[in-house]
Amino acid sequence: MRTLLFAAALGLTVPYALQAGAFDFQKLSDTVFGASEVYGTEDPDAREIEWEDLSPPLSPEAQAAAARLNAMIDSMSDEDIADAMALIDENGSEIIETLDGQTVSLEGYLVPLDFEATEAKAFVLVPYMGACIHVPPPPPNQIVFIEYEDGMPMEALEKNIWTPFRVTGALRAAPAKTDLAEVGYQMSAKSIRVSEL
Repeated sequence: MRTLLFAAALGLTVPYALQAGAFDFQKLSDTVFGASEVYGTEDPDAREIEWEDLSPPLSPEAQAAAARLNAMIDSMSDEDIADAMALIDENGSEIIETLDGQTVSLEGYLVPLDFEATEAKAFVLVPYMGACIHVPPPPPNQIVFIEYEDGMPMEALEKNIWTPFRVTGALRAAPAKTDLAEVGYQMSAKSIRVSEL
C-alpha cells in the first residue's frame, strides 16, 4: 500500500506501482533529480567552501543599506533603491585574494558558455539556478569562470538542469569578463560532480 501511495504521489501509473518488485527508487531518483555522476578525478584534500567565502563582509554602509532595503523597500523611491543597491554592489567586486591558488570544492549551478556545443569545456558557476540566463547575474565575486579541459557532454548538463554541481579545482582570484557576465574568480576544474540531493 505504501508503494502505491508513494507512486501515486509522484505521478506514477498504478500498474507500475503494483509491480512492487519492479519499483526502482534509484532510477526514479535519477529521473527526477539527475544521476550522481562524476567527471574527472575528485581530490579528497580539496577545501570545501561556500559562496559567502568568496565575498568579504559588507561594509557598515552596505549593511545599513541592505537593512533599509529589507525594512522599507515598498516605500522607497526608485532612486533611493538604486543608491542602496549601488552601496551593496560595491562589495560585489571585491575578491578574497588569499583563496588564490587553493584547491577548493564549490557547489553551484553550471551555465555553459557555448549552448551549441555537444561537449562543454567553459562554464560559469553561479550560486542559484537561472542566474545569468533568466535573471540578472550575481555580483562578480559570486560567479566563477570554469574551464574543464576534458569537456562535459551537454546532454549531462541538460539532464541535470535542476541539480547543482560540485566543482573542484585550483581557484584563481582573477577577475575576467565572459559573454554572460563579469566574474571575480576562475577555476581549472579537475572534477565536476552532479550533487546528490
